[in-house]
Amino acid sequence: MLELLIATAAAGLVVLGMAGYRLVTSTGLERIEAEYTPDEGPGPRGFVAVLDRIGALVLPAAVRLHGRARLHRLDIAIRRAGRPEGVTLTAFVRREAALVALGLLVGLVFTLQDQWLLGVALLVLLSTWMRLWLYLEATKRQQQVDTELPDFLDVLSVTVTAGLGFRQALDRVCEFHGGALAAEMRTALQEMELGTSRRQTLVALRERNRSAAVGTFVTALLQAEELGVPLADALTAIASDVRRGHAENVRQKAARAAPLVSLAVTMTILPGALLLIVSAVLIANAGVLGEFL
Repeated sequence: MLELLIATAAAGLVVLGMAGYRLVTSTGLERIEAEYTPDEGPGPRGFVAVLDRIGALVLPAAVRLHGRARLHRLDIAIRRAGRPEGVTLTAFVRREAALVALGLLVGLVFTLQDQWLLGVALLVLLSTWMRLWLYLEATKRQQQVDTELPDFLDVLSVTVTAGLGFRQALDRVCEFHGGALAAEMRTALQEMELGTSRRQTLVALRERNRSAAVGTFVTALLQAEELGVPLADALTAIASDVRRGHAENVRQKAARAAPLVSLAVTMTILPGALLLIVSAVLIANAGVLGEFL
């Protein structure tokens, strides 16, 4: 009981310290500025809202600990993941800091209960949760881009063949396609509308996506533009190459999945089958075995 009271008092001191630090670093204008900020829709609710409130107390310290270079790399990673759930760099750092603080508190409580191993495990889990979530979201997005690219290029090549320019055709195809790839293409269109050259826009598209298929598409399109190849013919050839590469990747994934299926069958079905066979033999020969025993 005494250890629990000590842990509660320590948690209270941590919260009071965070609140005091917030008062020291605050300008006093945040609430007034929030009244004039346009409404951007419903904010986070539930546990995420609690994390945002806790993280806001330690956000300035977390930003300083990250540093400018790490924040820049983190912003690139968030953009590559497509800003899942509309998360921004500030929101990500705020929630990560809140989870770290929560992990420290939980780890302290379990350590005082002589369960330090569980406390350390929970601290590591909570501290790395946001990075793991971002990595999984980025991986899912890249897989979606790889899946959508062949069909997207087929429609784009047909649209260009019909006589539209590259930008107009890209805009028309994006109107009828959803998903991650269409969002990336809309971003590229916005950059071109702001005056960025097509080459710079395509290079930026390749840098935002670590997909091999997108890299092949951008490289081939830039080479075709430099060599003067007609855009419709280039898009048709690129779509064929990308579809061939996608089919090869699917075959490789299927080949890698076969041993896993065999392992699952061996570890689950085989023991049950052996147990059933042995049980049937023992039941059928119960009388004979009883004489020996």
